[in-house]
Amino acid sequence: MADEFDRRIMPDILQTTLTVSLGAAYKSLEMLKTPSESLPKVVAEMKTLLSVPEDAGDGLKEKFEAMAGVWFEKGTNIVAECKTAGEKFTEGG
Repeated sequence: MADEFDRRIMPDILQTTLTVSLGAAYKSLEMLKTPSESLPKVVAEMKTLLSVPEDAGDGLKEKFEAMAGVWFEKGTNIVAECKTAGEKFTEGG
């Protein structure tokens, strides 16, 4: 049963990985074309990632959990954007 499961899931995982990677490369090249526009966006995103949300709570644990939530949300959005951009280059999209 493991072989059957592996044969079905591996092509999907590889296709998704390729799609996300191509999308990330494409988005990177697009950012390099206009660095004066891209740099402020990157700096703003970094500020968001390094700032503690205002509704985080008072304790250190709550602040770290809130920051982790922001990182997870941003990471998920970045992967989704890269996958969308990469679907232009793969036939699976």
